[in-house]
Amino acid sequence: MGVRSLAILVLILLVTATGQAQTKNLLQNSNADAAGEHWRAFGNAIVERDSDGSHFTIRHAGYFLQDVALPGDSAGKYALLIGRVSSERINPDGAITGLPYLYGYMLADSKVGKINDYLQGQQMLGRAKEKNAWVVAWGVFKIPEGTTTIRYFLNQAERQGLPQDGSAARFDDLGLYVFATAEEAKVFVDLYSEGTRYSRLRGKPSIPAYTD
Repeated sequence: MGVRSLAILVLILLVTATGQAQTKNLLQNSNADAAGEHWRAFGNAIVERDSDGSHFTIRHAGYFLQDVALPGDSAGKYALLIGRVSSERINPDGAITGLPYLYGYMLADSKVGKINDYLQGQQMLGRAKEKNAWVVAWGVFKIPEGTTTIRYFLNQAERQGLPQDGSAARFDDLGLYVFATAEEAKVFVDLYSEGTRYSRLRGKPSIPAYTD
C-alpha cells in the first residue's frame, strides 16, 4: 500500500470514528490494482502502470463502466461518486475536449436498464490548471425510490467541433459511497481532498500536486 492509499485509508477511519458516514466503498477494484477486473471497457480504455501505480486510462473517448448494487436501505440517502483524475490535454480556450469526468445512472434494474436519474454536473469534470495534474472530481446525488444499482462511468469529454487528439484521461482512487445526508458526503469530500494533499507532501514526484 502506497502513501497515497494509506492517507485515504486514514481519512476513512477518521470518518468512521466520528460516526458520520457509511464508509464502505461499493466499487470493486477502485484503484486498478487488479487491472481491469470488475470493469467493462469500451473503445480505447486500458489500465496503465507507472511509478505511482496503476491507473484507468482512456483515449479517443473510450470509457469504463461498472454496475454497483446498492444496499437495500439506500432510497432517500445520498450517493457520492469521487476519484482523482488527470488529463494530458488542457485547451487554452477552456474547452472540455480531452478532460476526464465521472458520470453515472441510477438504475431501477441493471438488466432492464430503466434509468431513474442521470449523475452529472457538480464537480464531476476534472479541470486541472496544468497538464497531468491530479485533481479531485466528485458529485453528491440523492438516491430515488426504486433505485437498486448505480452504473458508474469513467469518461472523456468532447466539445462539439473539437475532436479528440489521442491525449489520455486518467482515473485513480475511485469511490462510490452512500451517506445519510448530503452534508456528511461533503465532509468526506473534504477529508478525501486533504488525504490527496497529504500524499503529495510525502513525495510522489511523478504526479503533480492536487490544486484547488
